[in-house]
Amino acid sequence: MEIREIHQYDAVALKEKIERQELKVTEIINHYKAVIDRKNPDLNAVVHFINEPLNEQGYFRGLPFLIKDLNAVQGHPLSYGSKIMEGFEASWDDEIVKRFRRGGFTFIGKSNTPEFGFTPATESVHLGFTKNPWNFMYSPGGSSGGAAAAVAAGMVPLAHASDGGGSIRIPASNCGLFGLKPTRGRTPFSMHLNSLAVSHGVTKSVRDSAALLDILEGPQKGDLFATPAAGGPYAHKSHRDLDSLKIAYLADFGERMPISGDVQDAIMETAKLCESLGHEVEIAYPDLDLNRFMEAFVTVWVVGGALAVKGAARMTGRILNEKSVEKMLSTLIGKAEGYTALEYEQARMFLATESVKFHEFFDHYDVLLHPVNSKSALPLGCYNGEENTIEEILAVSAQYAHLTPVANVTGNPAMSVPLYWNKENVPIGSHFTGRFGDEETLLKLASQLEEARPWWHKYEEIQ
Repeated sequence: MEIREIHQYDAVALKEKIERQELKVTEIINHYKAVIDRKNPDLNAVVHFINEPLNEQGYFRGLPFLIKDLNAVQGHPLSYGSKIMEGFEASWDDEIVKRFRRGGFTFIGKSNTPEFGFTPATESVHLGFTKNPWNFMYSPGGSSGGAAAAVAAGMVPLAHASDGGGSIRIPASNCGLFGLKPTRGRTPFSMHLNSLAVSHGVTKSVRDSAALLDILEGPQKGDLFATPAAGGPYAHKSHRDLDSLKIAYLADFGERMPISGDVQDAIMETAKLCESLGHEVEIAYPDLDLNRFMEAFVTVWVVGGALAVKGAARMTGRILNEKSVEKMLSTLIGKAEGYTALEYEQARMFLATESVKFHEFFDHYDVLLHPVNSKSALPLGCYNGEENTIEEILAVSAQYAHLTPVANVTGNPAMSVPLYWNKENVPIGSHFTGRFGDEETLLKLASQLEEARPWWHKYEEIQ
């Protein structure tokens, strides 16, 4: 049975209601399962269902939660959105999954993802496309599209998401959610893809994101990066007073990249909002060669991705070919095998050099504001990996998702904040990047923006 009032509460509020015995955990879980039963046939956000004992030991008091289907949950399917993993069950919990368990979540399912998480749209041929809850004709983005669609649609209060090139921020933008990509090393991360990917979540409120970061924060064994200490719980710091910031922004990238009019409008409005809140705002962007940057990023991403796919295929003992994976993935592996070690190292060194420029930019500014993507949510089917080669997929990405990978390469924290909906009522997030290790400033700014221009009333339209 659905309990209508639950839709008005974020995860922190639900936790508090459990503690005050105003709601039972079982009531909350049953509510969200009922919403999934009602909405998932249309959205296809949840691809595997989990029925585990109630977990009430941690901060979140047993609240229901979805794990992205790129991470292992012991005793449950790990499919990576791919036919080659069909029938495979994990015999272990990934480290990030262990931390979600310790944080008190009850896992009720796994969220949809593109095959091996490789596209900014959730269009797995094996498990089906996920639709945007604001408009079924559009993509929720990817690769955490199943998670974002589920949270926006009210199927769970919050969900696991990960980001190797924008995969938290892109679906957060497309689905009208708050999405924070933490500093590299703040939370457990993957060794694959040259350590570009980090895990966190997508939420409706800023304080949920801060509380989620608190239960995940800290190194894991084998981490190769030193990240500045948090210095206390983010849940406590995110609502403290914020001094005036110096904010750089760019909405129109001119010849470097075409940005659609509605996206430019969203960023201009956000810049004006920041200025009205007392921040110093001016046009500026780091002196990066964005086209060459993306070429180098693709080299590292393709080679690392191919290695990860080959490792997964070994777990199943199946042959990796054009029949067992989508055309996009089989051609990606061929592309990866065409690179020399010298080309890979040149790309990696170029990204490292450009990262220095990016970090130096923050000697002069506290925060950088720009679009998440060059366009609002793309029509469903733009990334169909069964029909498109990796070159065709990359051509779409080059016109859409050019900006988010920068923070993955540099390691800086970055977030998408839902402050704008276009004329089609599709959300467009505003992308903010902070100094390395400075999630605190981003969360404080996000809380200030959330108070100045609340977005919770919008969710009522799609509940």
